[in-house]
Parts: sequence; structure tokens; C-alpha cells
Amino acid sequence: MAVTIYDEPQLIAPTGNPLVFTFSSDQTAQPNFSFIVELYINGTLRLTQEVFRQFNTLGRIDVSEAVQSTLTSPLVVDGTLTTFYDTAINEYYIIVYEKYGTTPTIQASDTSTTLYGFNAALRHQDWINFDYQDYDASTNNPSTPGTLLLTSFPRAKKYFCGLDERIFLGSLCTDTSVNVRFRLKDITGATIANVLTSITLDKLLVVDASPQTIIANTSVTQANFDDAAYYEVIIRGTGAGGQNGSSETFVIWIDTECKRYETRRLHWLNKFGVWDSFTFSLVSIDSTTVQSYGYQREKGVWDNTSYTYPLYQGEKVDFAKTASDQLTLNSDWINQDVQQWLVRELLESPSVYLEVDNGTDFEPVKVTNQNYQFKTRRRDGLIQEQITIDRTYTYRSQLN
Repeated sequence: MAVTIYDEPQLIAPTGNPLVFTFSSDQTAQPNFSFIVELYINGTLRLTQEVFRQFNTLGRIDVSEAVQSTLTSPLVVDGTLTTFYDTAINEYYIIVYEKYGTTPTIQASDTSTTLYGFNAALRHQDWINFDYQDYDASTNNPSTPGTLLLTSFPRAKKYFCGLDERIFLGSLCTDTSVNVRFRLKDITGATIANVLTSITLDKLLVVDASPQTIIANTSVTQANFDDAAYYEVIIRGTGAGGQNGSSETFVIWIDTECKRYETRRLHWLNKFGVWDSFTFSLVSIDSTTVQSYGYQREKGVWDNTSYTYPLYQGEKVDFAKTASDQLTLNSDWINQDVQQWLVRELLESPSVYLEVDNGTDFEPVKVTNQNYQFKTRRRDGLIQEQITIDRTYTYRSQLN
């Protein structure tokens, strides 16, 4: 008698998509046969489920919802340069038992590999082609052309960030230690500053690559950034491995252009479970919706022994009001690839923040656009995008 686990998810896989195990037993002809599956998350039993065979001697189980329910991706805003994003990734494995007999009892078992689920959710086309090694900056991966960071921003276009704005970058790495390199360059490509920071982690890393965070945590100075045109971020695993693996060189252009209007920068949870950002630099419009709560009272009042109808008394009366604020954001003219990335990632995100006070604070907001369209230069000419958000804090007046 034996249980065999055949198919397992990848070593690191998105939990917003199926995490399917398939398994079989050579005892499925026994009376009252079933599989008993135990799911362990971070070494703790979280789920026990009875599974019946579905095809010949095979059964299957999808544990994605159970693993996903244990994950969260908070916006890291404490000024830390690098963070092990342990809340957004957990290890898990299953034990599959066979159970059968006139009085069914547990028999043999098999245990899966220990795997990792992270707080990502990919569209079907992306999921079926997903390979975690494309994003794993470990020494076991070749450094050319470099593994991808966890963002879908179109790499052929320039990514901009202001000196007082925030940007967060995520990376997978199966090494237990990594180096994060920041390299500042001038417009000619000459290096102005080059710093390296080393940390230990376990599988998922978030880097606060904001200029002010780099200045606060490394030897890079404000003067270095003032002289730079752009800077590079590179993540490299430093554990034991056969090759010198590395992430891509992600280039961030420093936005020093004078703005005619107040800029607004949004940060949102992207499909990889980390954070993307974009600045809306054309005029934004603040508006407010006011809702009144009132009643209608009888005309007239008693004045000593007379019943009079003074003008000041009023018949329709408000006893309270609430106000909800909205903000309409307008992008500058952007490339079609950037527009298509922006609308899909931002409008489909469940968590969005508005950067306030030069990146020192973040306000949760709700994007209210209910649909989007991919724009193209040939059809739409110059491309601009408008986003409407609800501010989540409401005002309620004093009671009358």
C-alpha cells in the first residue's frame, strides 16, 4: 500500500491562482476509500480535508484559498531601506493519507515538498506562463539578462520618480542573503555614487528605493542626487550557488522638471503583491459630495398667547450633514505602453494609497473608475489618462 504525490505547484507560486496537488494510491479498490489531506502553513496544521478519487486512482486538491487567507501586503512606509516581506509569503506543504476499510482507518501517507506561496494574483494568460525563476535573483540563475523585479512597468520606457517621492521595488530570491546596489549616474552615464547594502531574507524582498530613503540609510548624499540624471537598482543573491545570479538593472530617472500644477502620486498593490507607483502631474480637481439629513416641521410657533408665523422659523430643517471628498487626477502625456500598464494595474488593484506631505504619509483611497480602455497612438494621438478617486475619510457636521 502506498500514496504517491505526482504534481506540485512551483517552489514559489502566486496564491491568487490555483495551488494544485495531484496524488494517487494503489489501494483505491478498497471499500470506503478516500484520501485525507492535511495542509501545514509555516509548520502549523491549518486544514484537514477528505478528498475522493476523481480520475482512475488519482485525486487532487487546490490549497490556494487557504494559503492566501494567511497573507497580507502592507505598504512599508517606515523609512526602512530593505524589508523581508514575510507577511506576504508563507511556506506550506501537505501530507496525503489513504483511508479505507469496512471500518475506515488511516493507512499509508506521502508528504509533499515544502513550498512557498506569495500574495500575488495573475491573469490566466500570465499565470500559465509564470516561472518563479524569471524573478529569482539568486546565485543559481544566470546574471544575463537578469531576472525581473516584481513590476509590469514597460521596461522600454523611462520610469520617473521625484526627489521627494516614494518608490518601492520587490524581488524574489531563494538565497538567504542578498546585496542591493544603488548606482547614481549623470546624463553622460558616468557614475556619481555607488553603494551596496547587504541583508538576510527568506524568499521575498521589498526595497524602498526612494531618493530620500537611500540618502537616510546609505552614504549617498543629497548633492549626489542633485548631480544625477538617473539611478540604478540591482538585487543580487549572495548565498551558495553555481552562478553569479542577479536581477535586472532597474533604471529610475530623477524627475526634476518644474511642474505647473501640484502633483499627485498614487501607490497601489500590484498583481505580484508588492507596490507600484505613478505621478499625475497635470491639474487635479478636488470636489465634495454633500448629503443632508433633515425633517419638515409644522409651520408657526407659540408667542406667549399667540400662534404666529415668523419668517425666521423655517419649515424644512437640516439636523446634520456629511461630506465625502473626491479627487480627479490627470496624467501628463504618456506613451501607450505606460497608459496600458497604468490602467490595468491601478484599476484592478484592491488597495490604493495617495502620497501626501512629500512622501511622509499615505492616505488610503478608492479608485472609482469602473472600466478602462487600452489606448494607442495611432487611434488616440496624444495619450492622457484621467483617474477619479474617493477620499475614504468623511466629514460629519455637528448635530443641530
